[in-house]
Amino acid sequence: MAAALVGGSLLSAFLQVLFDRMARPEFLNLFRNRKADDDLLQKLKSEFLTIEAVLDDAENKEIRNPSVKKWLEELHDTFYQAEDLLDKINTEALRIKVESEYQRSTSNWRSALRRLCLERILPCRSSGNKFLKRIMPEIETIVASLERRRQQSTDLHLQQIIPLGHSRIESHQKFDTALIDETTIFGRGADKKSIIQKLLSEDANGDNITVVPIVGMGGLGKTTLAQMVYEDLGVEVSFPTRALVCISEEYDPTRITKEILRQLGISFGESDNLLSLQVKLRGGLTEKKFLLVLDDVWNDNYNDWDNLRTPFKGGSRGSKIIVTTRNQQVARMMAEERSIHHLDPMLEEDCRSLFKKHAFENRDGNENAELEEIGNKIVTKCRGLPLAVKTVAGVLRSKTTPEEWKEILVSEEWTQMDNPNGPLPALRLSYIHLPSHLKRCFAFCAVFPKDYLIRKEEIIQLWQANDLLGYPGENKRIKNEGEKCFHELRMRSLFHQLSDHTFSMHDLVNDLAWFVFGKYCLRLEDHQEGNATISGARHFSYHPSWIDTFHKLNLLRETKNIRTFLPLRTGPPLNRLSNRFLEDTLPQFMSLRFLSLSCYQNIVKLPNSYSGFKQLRFLNLSETGIKELPEWICSFYNLQTLLLSHCRGLKELPANLGKLINLCCLDISGTPLKKMPPQMGRLINLQVLTAFVIGKDSGSMIEELGKLSMLRGKLILSGLEMFLVAGMHPWPRWKVRNTLTSYLWSGTVLSMIHKL
Repeated sequence: MAAALVGGSLLSAFLQVLFDRMARPEFLNLFRNRKADDDLLQKLKSEFLTIEAVLDDAENKEIRNPSVKKWLEELHDTFYQAEDLLDKINTEALRIKVESEYQRSTSNWRSALRRLCLERILPCRSSGNKFLKRIMPEIETIVASLERRRQQSTDLHLQQIIPLGHSRIESHQKFDTALIDETTIFGRGADKKSIIQKLLSEDANGDNITVVPIVGMGGLGKTTLAQMVYEDLGVEVSFPTRALVCISEEYDPTRITKEILRQLGISFGESDNLLSLQVKLRGGLTEKKFLLVLDDVWNDNYNDWDNLRTPFKGGSRGSKIIVTTRNQQVARMMAEERSIHHLDPMLEEDCRSLFKKHAFENRDGNENAELEEIGNKIVTKCRGLPLAVKTVAGVLRSKTTPEEWKEILVSEEWTQMDNPNGPLPALRLSYIHLPSHLKRCFAFCAVFPKDYLIRKEEIIQLWQANDLLGYPGENKRIKNEGEKCFHELRMRSLFHQLSDHTFSMHDLVNDLAWFVFGKYCLRLEDHQEGNATISGARHFSYHPSWIDTFHKLNLLRETKNIRTFLPLRTGPPLNRLSNRFLEDTLPQFMSLRFLSLSCYQNIVKLPNSYSGFKQLRFLNLSETGIKELPEWICSFYNLQTLLLSHCRGLKELPANLGKLINLCCLDISGTPLKKMPPQMGRLINLQVLTAFVIGKDSGSMIEELGKLSMLRGKLILSGLEMFLVAGMHPWPRWKVRNTLTSYLWSGTVLSMIHKL
C-alpha cells in the first residue's frame, strides 16, 4: 500500500489540465447537438478517471518495479497525445468564438446582423463540424489506448489509494534561505578550520601554488564548506585576489577562463579564443597571491587540467586553489594526498540540530516533544547527509501531527538508499509529498542543466506556457499563481536563492527532476550520441553560440513533438540562428507552446510556415531584426505572452491584434512603434503593457486603456502632447489608473498611483 499522505501523482496534475480544458464553455459549446461525439468525450473522461485512481500507487512503485515505470512512461505518452488533440479542439472552439465576436464588434450591429449570421457564424460552425469529423477518429484511438493501459494496470496489481487529508498542501510559513548564513550550518567548524590552516600554511616543497581538494559524496555540503572558507574574513585579508567558479560536468575551459577573468575584473572580448584569454589571465595573476575556488569538478583528464592551470603558475608564492569534487581520482590528479580534505558525513547530533532548525522553526516548543522523538529517528535514516536532513525537514515543516511524521518515518523510500540509479530517498520523499500541481511544476525544471542560474520569471513563463498555472480570465493573475508555486518549492529547499531574481538547484535536486521528467527533456549540451530519448522529447534547451548552425541543432530533425524551444541566454546578446533551421526544421513543431527566438539579429520576418503554431502560448522576439509581424499571428488565440522589446525595425503591430483575447503580457519597451492597433480594449486579460503610443490618426485610442482593468506595473505613454495642444484632458476616467504603479510620458513621471 502506498503512502496515504502523498500529495497526488505527477500525472494527476496532467489530468487536471485535461479536465479543465474539456470543461471550458467554448469547448462544450462546440459539441452542442452532437450526441455521438459528446458520448465519446465522456468515455474518454471516464477512462481518465479510472486510470487516475491507481496513479498514486504506480508512482510509489515505479522506482522499485521497472514494469510499472515503463507503464507510467507509456501512459504519459498517451496523455501527451490526448492533450494535443484536446488542445486542437479547444483552439478550434476559441477560433469560432473570437471570429464571431470580433466581426460583431467591428460592424454596425443593426445593419450587419443578418450578414453576420449568413457569412460568419454559420460558416464558422460549419467549419467546426468538418473539423470534428476529422479529429474524432483520433480521439477513438486515444480511448482504445487508455483501455489497454487500464487492463495493464490490473495485470500489474496497481491499487486505488484513498488519500488521508487534503490533496493540496498549503503552507504560509516564511522560509528564506540566505546565501551563506553560518548560524544555519552545523558540525563543519573543524572542517573549516582545517582547510583554512592548509590555505595559510606555506607549501613544504616551496611551490608557488597549492591545490586543496575537498572530496565527498553528493549532499555532504562541499560547496557550502568552500563558500564558508572563501567568505572568511581572515582568508579575505590573506588573499586579496579571489574568484569562485563552478566547473560542473560539462568541462569547457574557455567558459571557465572567462568566468575567472570576469570575477577578477579583467576585461576580455567575448569572441577571444582560449589562448588570448589565458594570456590575459596570466597577466592579471602575475606576482599576485590569489585564491581560486573551482567548485564541482568532474573531469579527471590530466591534460585538460594541465592546460587549464597554465595561467595560474605566474601567481606569487602562497597562492591556493580549492577544488570540490565527488571523485577521488580528480583530487589525486590535482593535488598531493596530504593536501586533500576528506569530508565525512555529519555527526548525528549535528544533523539533529540542523533538522530542528528547519523543521521546528516558528513553532511552540511545548508542542514538539513527540515530534522531536520521531524526528530523531528520521534523522538517523539520513545517514549524516545535510542535504537529506534539510530536505526532509522542509517536507515536515508543513505537517503538524505525529501521524503525518510517522508516515514519513515508515515510508518504503528509505529502502532505496543504496539504489545507485535512483535519487536520495530524502529527496524523493520531498517530491512525493508535493501536491500534484507542484510535482509537475518541479518536474519541468529538468529542462535546465546543472548549475544554470534560473530566473524566477523564466520558470514561471515556462509553467504558464504549458498550462500549469490555469487559464487567463476571471480576474485571475496567472503570474501570482506562479509566484505561489515557486515560493512553495523554494520553501521545501528545492531552489536555492542566489540573488533577488536568480536561483539554482543542487545537483542532486536536478538529478531528481531528471529522474522524474528527463525522458521528455532534451538538453543539448548534456545529450550523448546514440541516446534514444530524442523522439520522445517535448522540451528542448541549449546554450546559444555566436552563430547557431544547422548542424548544431540537427538532432531535432528526429522529433516533431517539441513544445518548448528554450535558448538559455547567459552570454552576449547578439547572435545568429541558421536560416535553414528556421525555415526547414522549426516549422515541423506544430505542438509548440513556448518559443523564444530573442537576440537573433538575422530574424527580420517570420516564415509563413509558422502560421500553423496555433497552440503557442509564449513568443519572444525581443532584440531581433524583425521588421513586420504577419497578420496571421492574430490567429494565435492561445497566445498569452508576446515579447517584442527593443525590436528597432518594428514600426507597427498587426491591425487585428485585438483578437488575441488570452494575451496577458505585451512587452514593447524600446520598440519605436508609431501607433497602437485598433480594438486594444478587447485584450481584457492584459496585465502587463509596457508602452502605449497615441498615433496622429488614432488619438481617440487612449480611451481603449480604460477597458484594460487588469493592467498593473509601469506604463509609458507617448503622443499625449496632441491632447495638450488641443486642450483636451489627457487622463480619461480609467479604472486601470488604480492598478498601475506609475505612468510615464517622455521619461517624466506624471502620476504615481499606489501599488496593488
